[in-house]
Amino acid sequence: RRLVKLWDLSALMIGSNLFRLSACLSLVCPFRPAWGFLHFAGSGIPRVGLRHQSRLFVQFDSHRRSLSYTSHRHWGRSYQTHQRPSMMADCPPIVDCDWLHKNLEKVSILDASWYLPAMQRDAIKEFSERRIPGAFFFDIDKVSDTDSPWPHMMPSAPTFAKYCAGYGISRDSHVVVYDGKGVFSSPRAWYMFKAMGHAKVSILNGGFPMWESLAHPVDRERKPVDATSSSPAEYTCEVLKGSILDMAQVEANIGSKQFQLIDGRPKPRFVGEAPEPRPIESGHIEGSYSVPFLDVLRPDGTFKDESELKQVFHEAKVDLSQPCAVTCGSGVTACVVRAALEIVGVREAPLYDGAYTEWKTTGKPTYKGLDKSPYAQ
Repeated sequence: RRLVKLWDLSALMIGSNLFRLSACLSLVCPFRPAWGFLHFAGSGIPRVGLRHQSRLFVQFDSHRRSLSYTSHRHWGRSYQTHQRPSMMADCPPIVDCDWLHKNLEKVSILDASWYLPAMQRDAIKEFSERRIPGAFFFDIDKVSDTDSPWPHMMPSAPTFAKYCAGYGISRDSHVVVYDGKGVFSSPRAWYMFKAMGHAKVSILNGGFPMWESLAHPVDRERKPVDATSSSPAEYTCEVLKGSILDMAQVEANIGSKQFQLIDGRPKPRFVGEAPEPRPIESGHIEGSYSVPFLDVLRPDGTFKDESELKQVFHEAKVDLSQPCAVTCGSGVTACVVRAALEIVGVREAPLYDGAYTEWKTTGKPTYKGLDKSPYAQ
């Protein structure tokens, strides 16, 4: 029994890296002759594969992290193929309110509401007064790296695991996250789970406003925001390599252009015409693309459909066949855009977590208008 396996690669698989991988596959294959190959699918997304005697052993595209492997018995024509579980799994990035209503007892529900000061809303007070039945409060300011000078940065794996265990969430749980705005902060919680390798996590499309508008049940009994499950679970995790970008990687990308950095802030902040919510000058990072998070949503707070989203990215000059990464002001609304990318089939797009706040506060250069952007004339 032989095993041909592809390992997790933290580097973005583009350009010459894909050619090197295809060559390496042919070298490590225990069968001869074997060919590693590179081709482009109809979508234009590059794929690497391995063939032996015209049989396809494995195929890997640049947007996937957990890869397939093939176990073979090389006598006669007996072949067995298995798929390794993926970080992305077959779990939809969004679920609707009717689906959640039918599956309330089968999922773990988290209220991940968080608001900017200008919104003048109190997420903690709102949760304590009314919520979707069975929900716990997921505070993105607490479930974070509290030692970081930047707001709500990605927590360590032990910190994240501690909170999940308290909510009664296990690695097999299907987690549904929502917020009180519609779709605003819940994608941040969604991406935190994704970055920790939790395969089954979805965003409630339209959030609590849509839930209420459809007259689904609301729990109005007072509940403390620090409430935990009466049945704690065991939870272990680790931050997946390549899921989070640091400032050095973003700075290096200005020259190398290995990925398209998509900024989810409103366009007036991107061009420097509107102030930031923090005491820093607005503008944008050199080379970044502008896809305001509201552009991927409908007026009712739900995501646009796949064809509409593809048009949004096309109009923003984002090439979906090439590697992408996301950012914003502090790593929250970038995850709305990250979820939109997932909907259109881009399964790997890391988050620059320090975001514009870290970049500008540390004195890195920024630009106003369309200067130093893909839209510059």
